[in-house]
Amino acid sequence: MVVKTYTVEEKYNIIFESLSTNQSISEICRKYEISPSTFQIWKEQFLTGARSGLEGKSKKSLYEKEISHLKSTIADLAIANDTLKKIQQGRKR
Repeated sequence: MVVKTYTVEEKYNIIFESLSTNQSISEICRKYEISPSTFQIWKEQFLTGARSGLEGKSKKSLYEKEISHLKSTIADLAIANDTLKKIQQGRKR
């Protein structure tokens, strides 16, 4: 038995088709050769993502906050590094 791997785009199209047509879930599962349990998992993931989008929770903003924090940390470390280099150069003279 060959197990097909579906791309994100294919999963999206399958779920969207189920929401936008009058086909039953059984028909769609047979059409794309997926199990109803797999379909339900994909649908739940789809709806969870949609729910998060509507709530305004953005992974991008979380990433941007983390990037900002890391940049600040790098800047602090660069300043400390420069200071230590100057101290070290002063000792060599």
